[in-house]
Amino acid sequence: MRSQIAQRLRSSSLSSVPPPQTSPEYSTTLERLAIRVLYRSPLPSQNDLPVFILNAAAFPDPKDIDYDALLPYVLARLPGEDELIGGQGYEIVFFAGGGGDGVTAIKKGRPGLGWFLQAYHLLTRATRKRLQKLYIVHEKSWIRVLVEMFSTIVSPKFRKKIVHVSTLTGLALHVPIEDLMIPPSAYLCDRRVSPEIHAPYASGRRAFAIKQPLPLSSNGGHRLPRVLREATSFILMDENIKTEGLFRIPPSAVTVDILREAYDRGQKFIVWHERDVVVIFYRSERRQVLSDSMGQTEGYGVHAAAGLIKLWYRELRHPIIPQTSYRQLHDLFGDPETPIDRTRLIELVSIDSEWSLLTETSRLILTKHLLPLLSRVAAFKDWNQMTSFNLATCLAPSMLCGPDPVEDAKMASIVSRILEAAVANWKTTLAPICLMDYNTFEDSLRMPSAMEDYEDPLDEDPASTAMRTSQTEPLHAQIYGITLVDNDNDNDND
Repeated sequence: MRSQIAQRLRSSSLSSVPPPQTSPEYSTTLERLAIRVLYRSPLPSQNDLPVFILNAAAFPDPKDIDYDALLPYVLARLPGEDELIGGQGYEIVFFAGGGGDGVTAIKKGRPGLGWFLQAYHLLTRATRKRLQKLYIVHEKSWIRVLVEMFSTIVSPKFRKKIVHVSTLTGLALHVPIEDLMIPPSAYLCDRRVSPEIHAPYASGRRAFAIKQPLPLSSNGGHRLPRVLREATSFILMDENIKTEGLFRIPPSAVTVDILREAYDRGQKFIVWHERDVVVIFYRSERRQVLSDSMGQTEGYGVHAAAGLIKLWYRELRHPIIPQTSYRQLHDLFGDPETPIDRTRLIELVSIDSEWSLLTETSRLILTKHLLPLLSRVAAFKDWNQMTSFNLATCLAPSMLCGPDPVEDAKMASIVSRILEAAVANWKTTLAPICLMDYNTFEDSLRMPSAMEDYEDPLDEDPASTAMRTSQTEPLHAQIYGITLVDNDNDNDND
């Protein structure tokens, strides 16, 4: 039976090679779809093998796309004979949680099982043989049926190459997931079966609620943490900064939590996508990829970047406005009928101030990041509708985190007045005094030239150390528990 099916598949008229790009039959639409379905992760595996990401969430609706026509474009994404002739293999991480479910019928968002069998038989012998590992994440029932078909019809040896894991935590026990370019859809799918991700030797605190919010750079000075550097750079891009409702329109709370966890884990590749450009910040360069490289749902938008910045400020261990300063700030700036005095404002935020009610760290953060950022956003208020008043109203609550929420709420209006005045006077008054013009601010957002300054160090407090230790000790228990999760119980329409 196996030989008969294989012979029928091989005798089909399907091609494993797409038309030449110069040919009128070449389809850029199919090429774009193929790139979304299967792409190469930038870093090799621990065995120095290329890693390819197969994303089920990117499968188009079979009603809209001819999967037989799409197939050669997808296969062309895999390594060719020239790469494999020297004996080098490759690995595939299949995020199977997206797309439809079901076994006997084609569902929205994925091809039929026969398509996968055809794909396998259209591969060259070297491509089939050199596949070293296939990691299947968020496995569903149709995947289990597919694996059985491959093991029975195609090759019994195929099963030995497969590693089944139910969550990204389970995948992290086999590969360093912080090195993978994981699509946002895989994170969202993971949230349905696991509230968080634990990666041995990676999870912890690097960005949020850490002791040193502004890490020390290799030259001894303070620098912006990676999360602020990247999220801010994305917001300040020419078209993004004109987005209406910056810092006002809330992003998905789940999305922001996923990003928070990714930055704390030290995820190397976080994909930002808004309008026509996909931006990936990595090491000393900023890689820009055309929007056809990944779909709109496969990147994080500008509102997610703004929400992430607000979360960073909200979770500072020591808030920008300390609770001990509330009464004096009320006395100095509490009268809404009295304009805020510039001299007092300068003394409040200046790094060289001798009487400021704010800590030196708070003043450094304000002058190195928040004020120049908000001033720049307000400069485009005709497009984004975010005046200094609107921005201050949205950001003020994130600067307060005292023991009494009611007292914080009362102070929010006063802090909003102070912040509005600081943003409005930043460019003409405060920036020259703080030696932070816009060019200097832009320079602080560039990718660090020193590799050790690219990623932020893990916060070495007892809580973080204990958490990482607990992740690495009971690995057998984690594996056992993870494999019992059934990913078919999630709702594909979420």
